[in-house]
Amino acid sequence: MEVKWSKPQDTPLPLTLDVVTLKSNPYVVFASMDTIATQTSQEAEGYISTLALFLIFGQSSKESKAYLRLPAVWRDLWGEFASLRKEQEDESDKKTVRGLKYLIQECTGKSEQDVVLTHNFRKRNGNGGEVEPSTKQRPSGNVGLSDELASIWRAKASTPAFNRMVQSRMNLPIWAYKDEILKILDSHQAIIICSETGSGKSTQIPSFILEHELIEGRNCKIYVTEPRRISAISLARRVSEELGENKNDIGTSRSLVGYAIRLESKLTQSTKLVYAYVTRPYSNIIGCDN
Repeated sequence: MEVKWSKPQDTPLPLTLDVVTLKSNPYVVFASMDTIATQTSQEAEGYISTLALFLIFGQSSKESKAYLRLPAVWRDLWGEFASLRKEQEDESDKKTVRGLKYLIQECTGKSEQDVVLTHNFRKRNGNGGEVEPSTKQRPSGNVGLSDELASIWRAKASTPAFNRMVQSRMNLPIWAYKDEILKILDSHQAIIICSETGSGKSTQIPSFILEHELIEGRNCKIYVTEPRRISAISLARRVSEELGENKNDIGTSRSLVGYAIRLESKLTQSTKLVYAYVTRPYSNIIGCDN
């Protein structure tokens, strides 16, 4: 089965099936039954059609209930595809985390070795004092700019809309770790945060960093990567709303939030937080450029 689009669409998330050949790009989704057989041609058509529907709609929150309109047998098959994709995504995430842990351990080992060598060098030169931590303080810039940035956040945080949204944000699990996350970020270049879907990673952590940097008077540009264009836009709108901004403010000089996707972007010089679409099917990567 081959499904063609006249305009580019989000590429379906990868799914590996030993009995089926799957190929896709922004314009075409192709599925072929290679080593699986059914009793009738209607069953074969139902199997491959269910798979095609899953590939197209299985990652869309808007169409997440589309499978409920299918006959019972094909609903069960849809569930099998969903379980398989979840297992494969979990395994992919584990491999990514293992790779990141290895890099961190490797870098940490080199850093500790450097500290030991520096300490020995000082002892040989008659200075055997304690080795100072290698943490580097970020510059705050000139005072005028610092005051201006802090006043921008104070203006946002003083609006009734912002304070109403804070009450709902505080119910998210990630909120309890706000101070701990910011404290670690002050002394580390990178951290890895793992938590359940819906805990607030994509919306709250960027806001935590934005608030922290502006209150400290540090100019910043925060980038959050998303593997789907719809997610990049919807998250940007959600965070803009949580900051008390009006619906049409996003991507304008009245907003701190914007987004960048293929062939479209809403950004200005005043944009501090950007949700950007990338093609890699990884979890969120948040970068802060001071």
